[in-house]
Amino acid sequence: MATPKQKIKILKLYEILSSESDEAHPLSTQELIDRLKADGINVERKTLYDDIALLNNCGYEIMQTRKKRNMYYVSDRSFDTAEVRILIDAVEASSFITPEKTDRLVDKIASLAGSHKGEVIKNNIVVFDTTKRDNEQIYYNVFNINEAIVAKKKISFKYYKFNAKGEKIAMHSDKPYTVNPIATMVSNDNYYLIATSDKYKDVAHYRIDRMENVKISREDFVLPIELKDFDPKRKKKQLFSMYLGQMQNVTFEIDPEIVEVIFDKFGKNTKLSPYGDKYRFTTEIQISDSFYGWCMGLGTKIEIISPRDVKAQYLQKLHSIICNYKEK
Repeated sequence: MATPKQKIKILKLYEILSSESDEAHPLSTQELIDRLKADGINVERKTLYDDIALLNNCGYEIMQTRKKRNMYYVSDRSFDTAEVRILIDAVEASSFITPEKTDRLVDKIASLAGSHKGEVIKNNIVVFDTTKRDNEQIYYNVFNINEAIVAKKKISFKYYKFNAKGEKIAMHSDKPYTVNPIATMVSNDNYYLIATSDKYKDVAHYRIDRMENVKISREDFVLPIELKDFDPKRKKKQLFSMYLGQMQNVTFEIDPEIVEVIFDKFGKNTKLSPYGDKYRFTTEIQISDSFYGWCMGLGTKIEIISPRDVKAQYLQKLHSIICNYKEK
């Protein structure tokens, strides 16, 4: 009678090939036999050949190469080296992921490319100069938020900010917030929950790394009728920060040299119309201080043409800054 380990022989064989082999590091027949034996599984050469043939017949592509002896490897992986590297760099550069969680994620992602490629990727990582958050509940928060969105349930959580001493200050008198979660979004290197409440019908944004004790409620999700056409992907292009502001169509005039900046922000399908030696375009914007700050950053290369009240507010902010410096 076969032992329990013998019954999972073919699964163990594929596990070894998948995790320890690739084009540059194939395993020989004897190496596979030795690896299986180390795990308490005895196998003969002919049986091993039959097992590899069975795996291939079932769609698990095992490549074979011939040098002095038969060599085997798995080349078809869910992620290639470049894809894994991009994922690792994204995790390293994300400030909302804590240092401990970053290390764990990098290890897991690197393993997607196999042990050999994974080591190469990890050893060539560029360390980003990123200030990491310290809220270790971030995974728990994201998991519960996602579960609530799928189940269409409300969530409750406590929310806090920091004072000048770096101390946590509870918001809402330490009472839990209860909201309808719509989506999550990364903006300006922060991870946000987009949500509504039954009391305030507008969309609100919460930093997920500043949330604690996220719990899924038994109450069903309720989306106000005013937001039935809300599109988080479209909204991302309209935002300059996660601070709320009125949505308005704004017309700009820009210098040709910042065309790529505009495409990066609003998408390459933004319609730019020639206007003399410049361009004009109109897009929907969430008006906020961060929006005006973005305009300031582009200096004379961008001009707000309309609406008049938006242009007037921008001029007032510029005037206030100049006066503040003059007074000092």
